[in-house]
Amino acid sequence: MFSHLSIVIVNWNLKDDTLVCIESIIEAGAVAKQIIVVDNGSQDGSVEALKARFPSYLHFIENSQNLGFAQGTNQGIEYALTQGAKWILLLNNDTIVAPDFLQELDSAVCSSNQYSILSPIIYYYNQPDIIWYMGDRLIPGTLITISLRKGKTLLNPLPNTLPVDFVSGCAMLVRRDVFEKVGVLDHSLIMYGEEIDLCWRASQAGYLIACAPKARVWHKVSLSADKDKPNSRYLKHRNQILFYRKYSKGLQYPLMFFFSLLKLIQLSIIDIYHHKTSLIPVTAKAWLDGWR
Repeated sequence: MFSHLSIVIVNWNLKDDTLVCIESIIEAGAVAKQIIVVDNGSQDGSVEALKARFPSYLHFIENSQNLGFAQGTNQGIEYALTQGAKWILLLNNDTIVAPDFLQELDSAVCSSNQYSILSPIIYYYNQPDIIWYMGDRLIPGTLITISLRKGKTLLNPLPNTLPVDFVSGCAMLVRRDVFEKVGVLDHSLIMYGEEIDLCWRASQAGYLIACAPKARVWHKVSLSADKDKPNSRYLKHRNQILFYRKYSKGLQYPLMFFFSLLKLIQLSIIDIYHHKTSLIPVTAKAWLDGWR
């Protein structure tokens, strides 16, 4: 897999974190020329710093403005496909991978070649033994998902692969034929939920998805998003509603409508409790825009 792997990293004003992320993936066995950095119009000297640290090795796609995570990622994916990549790893720039990360991913691919999309287990950077994400599973008959062991520790040794319905775009390995058959990310989503939409389209086309728990990543969790909290809340909530509206069938539609309404009420109560009432109209607008 290593010789046919491309790694896509999107950066927006996170120079130091991107440097550390790239250094960790190289320490894990990647060759710098496999790494595609898409810079979304950073103003913090990111491109200059990366070129100075990795002269003439990385491939850069430099955008004059922030095109959003999804569209920036698509630029990297499309370039990787033209270069003959058989596997493409989407990796957030606010992550650090384990030294054996690529080796364990490769082991998972080789031992369970029926899976076309895989994700490592992702831990919180500041709580390195606590799971941030290891995949979601659908509640049968609905589009409601349950996250596996989120906020908990990994108690028991797990197999090389664990079947799931959705994985996170924070660290997501995708075989090239998935993109060729179902397309790339939906760039209209900008960021949040674009990988869920891709996983759904892939699963409907017959592709299988898994977590590779022995491959480990630590995530600094939403460093870019924290710079624009109301916009992040809006996109997260709106994009989830769009997913429900787009893919609900029959009785799922009213079920997801009322489920999302209850979630809106719950979020509003939480915002009141935490004195973040300015986010309530943002969430309400996201709900309305999603359903209409």
